[in-house]
Amino acid sequence: MIRKILKFLALFLVLDIVLLLTYGFIQYPKAKGEQHFVAERIIHAPKDQVWEIIADVGNYHKVTASNIHHVVVIEGQGLGMKRVCSAPDGSSWEETCTVWNPGKEFQFRVHTEKEDYPFPLKSLSGSWKVETVSPIQTRLVLDFTYEFKSPFLSGYFLSMGMKQAKKDTEYLLDNWQQLAENNNQISKSTL
Repeated sequence: MIRKILKFLALFLVLDIVLLLTYGFIQYPKAKGEQHFVAERIIHAPKDQVWEIIADVGNYHKVTASNIHHVVVIEGQGLGMKRVCSAPDGSSWEETCTVWNPGKEFQFRVHTEKEDYPFPLKSLSGSWKVETVSPIQTRLVLDFTYEFKSPFLSGYFLSMGMKQAKKDTEYLLDNWQQLAENNNQISKSTL
C-alpha cells in the first residue's frame, strides 16, 4: 500500500515537472530577450504637480503596492542617486538613477547583478515620464524594461508576473492620480 502511494506521488511529481517545463517551453518566445511593461494614465492636474508627486522617490513606498515596504535614498539626489528598496519579506535591492530631467522624466536601473538580488531577472530598469496633454491634464507613462535570467523556466513566471505587475502598477497609478487630483482641487479652491 505504501509503495502504491509513493509511486503515485512520484508519478504526480514527474507530471507536474513535465507540465511546468512544457508551459515554460510554450512561453519561451515571450520570455526571451528584453521585455517591456508599459502603463500610462491621464491625470487631471498640471504637469508640475504630477512631477512633484512622482519625483518624491524617497517616499515611493508610501504610495506603491504591497511589494515595496520601505525605500531609503542612500546617496545623492537626481542623476546618480542611489536608493535601496525593501519588500515586506525583508529582501531588498539597490537602484541607481540613470536619467533625471526635472519636470520631464527619470529612470532607475536595478542592480540585478548583485548576489542577494531576490528575483529571477537578469536586468530591470524603469522610466517615469510626464507629458502635458493640456494645462490641466498630464499623461504619466511608466515603462519597465526587464530580462529574465533563464527565459525557458521564466516563461512560466511571465504570466503570473504580468498579472501582479498590472495589479501593482494600477494601484500605484491610482494613488498618484488621487494625490495629484486632490492637490489640484486644493489649489483651485485657494484661488
